[in-house]
Amino acid sequence: MIDIPGYRILRQLGRGGMATVYLAVQESVQREVALKVMSSALLADADFSERFLREARIAARLVHRHVVGIHDVARSGEYNYIAMEYLGGGPVLAHDGSPHSLAFALRVTREIALALHYAHAKGFVHRDVKPDNILLREDGSSALTDFGIARAADSATRMTRTGAVIGTPHYMSPEQARGKTIDGRADLYSLGVVLHELLLGQVPYRADDSLAVGIMHITEPVPVLPERFAVLQPLLSRMLAKKPDDRFQNGAQLAEAIERLERAIAAGEHPQLIDAYGDAGDLPPDTIRFGDGEAMLPGSVRPTTPTVALPAHRAEPSLGRIEDLGETGSYRAIGRAASRRSRQRAGRKRGWMVAAIGVLAVVTLGAAAWHWQDRLRALVPNTQMNDALARGQKALVEGKLLGEGGAREWFQRVREQDPDNDAARAGLNTVGEHLLDEARAALHKNDLATARADLDAANAILGGGASIDELKAAIDAAQTRGTQVERLLANADAALAAGRLIGADSAAALYRQILDVDAGNAVAAHGLDKVAAEQARLAREALAQGDADLAAQRIDQLAELVPNHAAIPELRSELAQRRVADSQAQDRQIVRAERALSEGRLAGGEGAQALFAAALKQEANNALAKAGLRKVGLAYAAQASAKLDANNLAAAEAALRQAEALAGDSDDVRRVRARLRDLRESDAIAQEQTREPSLADRARIEEMLGEAERALAAGVLMDPGGAYDKYRAVLAVDGNNTRAMEGLKRIAPRARALFEEAVTKDRPNAARGYLDAISGTDPGNPALIGLRERLANIYLDQADRHVERGRRQEALRALDAARQLNPTNPRSAALEAKIEGLAPGS
Repeated sequence: MIDIPGYRILRQLGRGGMATVYLAVQESVQREVALKVMSSALLADADFSERFLREARIAARLVHRHVVGIHDVARSGEYNYIAMEYLGGGPVLAHDGSPHSLAFALRVTREIALALHYAHAKGFVHRDVKPDNILLREDGSSALTDFGIARAADSATRMTRTGAVIGTPHYMSPEQARGKTIDGRADLYSLGVVLHELLLGQVPYRADDSLAVGIMHITEPVPVLPERFAVLQPLLSRMLAKKPDDRFQNGAQLAEAIERLERAIAAGEHPQLIDAYGDAGDLPPDTIRFGDGEAMLPGSVRPTTPTVALPAHRAEPSLGRIEDLGETGSYRAIGRAASRRSRQRAGRKRGWMVAAIGVLAVVTLGAAAWHWQDRLRALVPNTQMNDALARGQKALVEGKLLGEGGAREWFQRVREQDPDNDAARAGLNTVGEHLLDEARAALHKNDLATARADLDAANAILGGGASIDELKAAIDAAQTRGTQVERLLANADAALAAGRLIGADSAAALYRQILDVDAGNAVAAHGLDKVAAEQARLAREALAQGDADLAAQRIDQLAELVPNHAAIPELRSELAQRRVADSQAQDRQIVRAERALSEGRLAGGEGAQALFAAALKQEANNALAKAGLRKVGLAYAAQASAKLDANNLAAAEAALRQAEALAGDSDDVRRVRARLRDLRESDAIAQEQTREPSLADRARIEEMLGEAERALAAGVLMDPGGAYDKYRAVLAVDGNNTRAMEGLKRIAPRARALFEEAVTKDRPNAARGYLDAISGTDPGNPALIGLRERLANIYLDQADRHVERGRRQEALRALDAARQLNPTNPRSAALEAKIEGLAPGS
């Protein structure tokens, strides 16, 4: 495992052509990051270094919710690295390529469209939008990464030769496949391919090779979606339009179109898509969610719970019948008194005057009663309403708010008799406020059912208001959190049962997520304890199986999970003892492997290859085991050469494959490979010799012979299209061509002359190429051994000069080149000691 100061490497996440990505902890802030480390073998290539640093510079300038963030960019020793935001959800597309729900596909496409709009506005075109470059956070949101081949939209600079095509063929726009200048609309085309793959689990155009795929992007019509997705066809057709002018012109337009479609689906305008749409977690971000699971978009109307009916208008007070007031003060009593006084004063006056006076008295009394009706009404007995109000106040004091005999019932009785009764209205308002207080208290205790019941009762009394809305939002949020916690607990328990203890979507991560939301959740805390106990058991199991590296990894994970776990000291002690025992066992195994190699036993369980490999498995950096496997590879190369001498090409090829796997591209392997190729070509030529070349063949032969002669004169010997390839091409057509055979024989002398010239001009790398040409065309040349030793000494002299100037890395590269030519040169060990004395990074 690599070592970069300030970072603790946890595990490898992935490997690419130019870099490896690790999950690491940035120790200064104790956060997990994705650490992208450029291959040290590419340091000498300025183009690769430029591309790597270019990605860092571009991504660091893009700060957006849906773009992977950059924390740090630096170089440590042999390593260029970028510390990026770690997204635990992984790539947007599953490894099996299975399609996602429609809601998920639309949401991810909308989010990445917004990210591209932001990057394009900053002047950058991504040029490699594909599922592998779209990652998911644990909350399900997506982010765009890998700006390694992005470039400024107005820049003429390219990271490859002019006219080269950059990107991934299945996701290229037609103009990108042609190698034309592109802009942000090419990224939107690639995003359309991603949308198609998210919906159907496959890209729109498929063929056996990249060129055919590129041609299909240029010429084939836009694929027709299945009937169930027909509503999406206009969107996809516009994204995959062959001409950039026919596509969406920027990411914002695309995101807006997708959002309109999402809203229409959520509103039920496309019922045929409901089954494919997905769950409420994938609804558009502006969707309003209610506690009962109902989801609606802004602007729609949600039915409310019916409340107690209130009078629609104010009732005018009624006096009632005046005659019901009783005898005292009645118009009859007043009429009789007036009649008696009239008879006493007038005596025998006519009866018509009595009647007139009576009528006048009645009119006068009626007018007075109408004028003073409120005072008269106060005389009516009000005992029942007063009693109800008193009972309501008493129930209120006792805290009995609802139900039979509760304050709400008594105050409502009064209002049924007198809708405008201020005391009853005030009492009901007080009941409503008390209910709100009780709902808040129940919410604090996480008793959501009681809280919601009290809130509904308060809402029925108070008829809404800011306090109602605020408390309802709080209860809905608590219910959502509770549902999330229940779901997380279920997922965490399932992960624990399945043995997913550590890492993304593991039991530990889910239990911690619960504790972040609810720090006092005892179930989650106990679950975390169970994860730690299981992790300790797995560490002991690895120790028992003799896998010290796996045990160390599991112990480190346990220490990160529960730093003070009681089992950690004992486990670390057992691990130390195991490593000592493993080291002793490795030494014994190396001795056995060396003995097997000396006896020529290469294969089999007790063969040198298996024994060296077993030692290397126990200790990945065991230098003796690595050197031993290389020796085994060279022994296989010798076996292959012997098989060639016996003209057994099949056996030679099998031994050569073993040699290539263990000894790499060593000189011995190259010589055997060249001999095998020559023998196969000789067979092919022998078969072709019976066929006379046609007139067209003869013309082509003359042309190739001329090209070969010019390449030979120019010193282009073994390069693709050089003299060797041209002469061999002639012999493939005319196996008896004398000029071609003579030309092949002239390659080795020409390479020898050029070798001497390159040595004289201190160009060892060029000399190495000419040495390979001699070895490839004249492998039995006795001068080869001496030439290799000369060139090895030249590289060693070069390494010595680098040491004197303090150039550690350059000296190491020169030393490696010398060892490849002459592994046993006695100068190498002393020179290596000098290099080790130089400061790292110099």
